[in-house]
Amino acid sequence: MADAEAKRASLGELAEDTTGFGGVEWHTARDLLLRPRAVLDAYEAGGATGGGRYARPFRFYLALCGVLMFFLFLVGGTKRMIEQTPPQLLDRAIAVAGKSREAFVNDADGWLTFTITPILALFYALALAPAIKRWGETGWRVAFRATFALMCAWTVPVLALGPLPYLDQFGLVSALAMYALLVVAFVRMGRGRWWHSRPQAVGRSIILLILIQIGVLVGTIPVMAVGLLGGIYGS
Repeated sequence: MADAEAKRASLGELAEDTTGFGGVEWHTARDLLLRPRAVLDAYEAGGATGGGRYARPFRFYLALCGVLMFFLFLVGGTKRMIEQTPPQLLDRAIAVAGKSREAFVNDADGWLTFTITPILALFYALALAPAIKRWGETGWRVAFRATFALMCAWTVPVLALGPLPYLDQFGLVSALAMYALLVVAFVRMGRGRWWHSRPQAVGRSIILLILIQIGVLVGTIPVMAVGLLGGIYGS
């Protein structure tokens, strides 16, 4: 028995060293898929680790987004996003940097790759937390914790899409799938807490989708600013 437990612990440490996911993270991911409401209850009652049972929701969300960034890297990184910057603004930034277009885009991509996830995560949370606070009737600290728990419950199944959301030919289908997964996560995690009837669930799901879009639109501004600054000052 002791040998089996030692081997299990060793495998857990190896998994954590190689992937960043240990036993707690895998346990958290499993329960977010199978019983998200229980995870939410644990976070609200037991603090940021759910009484020692789960990974901290903010840190776990960043780890999940790290996997998404790997998928983004596989299809060319953020270069396409940078190249979609309004031509007048992009050309002016390239002129200020005094670099070739290729060098500028490469430097901007380097900065953007490391900052896009935490920046957008912040704006997602800022967009959703006030609604989660109001619907859950909690304080701000618990509301932000619950918000990141919801974002984790949304992101775990999104990983199954792999790099498809970043491919133009699958963009629309992937976007619809991601929105549907957000609604499913909200309905399953928030039943009896964030909504109490089917019409309320539908209405608040729509509000949630609108808030996410607002977070994306507002968060894109500092994201692109960081990218342009990276192109100008990066080397």
